[in-house]
Amino acid sequence: MKRFFYPRSIAVFGVSDSPSNLGRIIVQNLDRFGFEGDVYPVGTGEGLVSGKKVLAKIETAKGIPDLAVLLVPAERVPETLDQCGAKGIRHVIIESGGFSELDEGKKLLEDRIRAIAEKWAIKVVGPNCFGVINLEAGVVVPFFILNPAYMGKGSVSLISQSGGIYYDTCMLASFEGVGLNKLISVGNKLATNETDCLEYLIEDEGTKTIGLYLESFSEGKRLMEIAGKTTKPIVCLKANRSRTGHEIARFHTTALAGDDAVADGALRQSGIHRVRNFREMMDAFKIFSLPVLKGRRLALITRSGGHGVLAADAVHRHGFTLAPLSDGFFDLVKSKKINVIRMTNPVDVGDIYDLEFYGEIIEKALQEKEVDGVAFVVTFSSETDGAAVRKVITRAAELTPRYGKPIALCAVTNRDQWSQLRETTGFPLFTDVDDALWALARSLEHHENTARRVFEGQETIRERSVQAIRPVGLSGIADPDGSFSLLKQYGVPVADYSVAKTIDEAIMAAQRIGYPVAVKTASPEVLHKTENQGVVLNVSDSEALRKTIQGMDSDAYLVQKMAPVGVEVIVGGKRDQEFGPIVLLGLGGIFTEVFKDTAIRVAPIDETIAAGMVEGIKGSTILKGFRGQKPRDIKSLAEVLVRISALLIDHPEIVNLDINPLIVLEEGKGCLAVDVKIGISV
Repeated sequence: MKRFFYPRSIAVFGVSDSPSNLGRIIVQNLDRFGFEGDVYPVGTGEGLVSGKKVLAKIETAKGIPDLAVLLVPAERVPETLDQCGAKGIRHVIIESGGFSELDEGKKLLEDRIRAIAEKWAIKVVGPNCFGVINLEAGVVVPFFILNPAYMGKGSVSLISQSGGIYYDTCMLASFEGVGLNKLISVGNKLATNETDCLEYLIEDEGTKTIGLYLESFSEGKRLMEIAGKTTKPIVCLKANRSRTGHEIARFHTTALAGDDAVADGALRQSGIHRVRNFREMMDAFKIFSLPVLKGRRLALITRSGGHGVLAADAVHRHGFTLAPLSDGFFDLVKSKKINVIRMTNPVDVGDIYDLEFYGEIIEKALQEKEVDGVAFVVTFSSETDGAAVRKVITRAAELTPRYGKPIALCAVTNRDQWSQLRETTGFPLFTDVDDALWALARSLEHHENTARRVFEGQETIRERSVQAIRPVGLSGIADPDGSFSLLKQYGVPVADYSVAKTIDEAIMAAQRIGYPVAVKTASPEVLHKTENQGVVLNVSDSEALRKTIQGMDSDAYLVQKMAPVGVEVIVGGKRDQEFGPIVLLGLGGIFTEVFKDTAIRVAPIDETIAAGMVEGIKGSTILKGFRGQKPRDIKSLAEVLVRISALLIDHPEIVNLDINPLIVLEEGKGCLAVDVKIGISV
């Protein structure tokens, strides 16, 4: 990948001296940004572009370019790529559109391109992309006009599947105070995908923070593995959130673990920070340019009581606490106050009119042992105040690396003053205190991320060798006996049961198990037993059992020991197209899909990740003991999650699994699976 960003010479195909020619813009961008290598414009006509002669054929170029950029009609791309190969060019960016993004039939054209690239051992980026930018080396090859004055250099690099988001970043990052380093547009990802680019940027010294805009994952599991090997912040704007509809009615897990929910869990598990929109991406970039936040205790300093109240609300909303401040801190503040505002945290400095003194207050707050970070909100409008505030911000830029603590700084002013601050201070600024606190939460999240990021082999924990599980008939659903047996083989506790085909067999089973019992249809064709009157609980004796079975329309019956009262959860599994087997935990029972309180992780998982899943659902409050209820066996629940992870890894034929409910008993008493449904690929 390095040669795409650091070529010594570049050939640009599709160039003419026409003012409307897009290839011409690429050559001009390289000139504007000071690319020092040779540039070879190639086109069908004669002329000069940026003082360089347009070549009719690449064969006439004096040297062998390190990189070629193709912006020719789609049908001419194969022959042009072949010419590049014959010349000895081994890195090509295809910016041309008109391929599979336009018409599925164009995949044949992409196949031809792939074959030619393989023939010449050419590495290809694209097609249908904006190419790369490397501001360190003046490599700027998008076919839209860019101005160095509006693209500040920095340490943020972006991988984008969308040309539009790539364009937005070029246009707006500098305005947001975000300095860019490298950008790559992957387009249709014919031969180079986001994971290839991520692997390079993780090792790139100029890149400190990585952004991703994706609509799909090419290699989800590999992306997680690579992301798990770095401490660099990775921010992902993942679009295309709508859930696929296949098999939603068949399994709760499929309904709960839609494509976007799985992506969310996978990104979280690998330490990638997911954002919802472009503004959040920019805010994340800003905060990651500062020292990481290492605790939840904040000092809030505002010039307005209203902003202080809003800031305090945001502190609690984002999981922070207000730090206790020392008498020494308040003595410093009082030395400049006219004492018409009460001293608290948030600290209202609205009656301090020496604005440059705000820098002293910020430094004193950073010196406080109980303070992990500072949020500062300053409002101003006059030109006199503007000069003073610029000094405060410049000082903040010096203080934050000195003390190793972040300062989330909000400046509320008029447009002209804001622009001057942005252009002269070089410090990340926010306009809304809630955005600033949200960003600090991402910084703390990055610091606190303790999940093991790199997948390691999960030891086999089944109790004995297991054959592949088979479905019954053409339903794709395993029979209950086989499903429960599989759980037991992996050490998942199961409520005692027997499968009966007649009333007499059911009575014998109940006598062995002991009343009261639950009776359920054992037909795999009945997907949701409760809705189909396929479950009767607390059957107390043989006569009641006989009547129950006579009222059921089934050819087999599951007789099961009534489980003790506990908290019902769902433990599920699914084989995802992009990430492979995933494990799901949520509140269970008949309202599973109503609550939608779930945590999802990609298998394999260990005890630490499983414990994080339990902690990650809102229902964890119930599991820990709520309103006098005894705590539940969370450790046993986490162990079940690990065992289901191993089961899914070992059994690729399983595409869906629901344990709903799994009863979580009191602490020390374990869990019991009372219902299970397993879907098998047929």
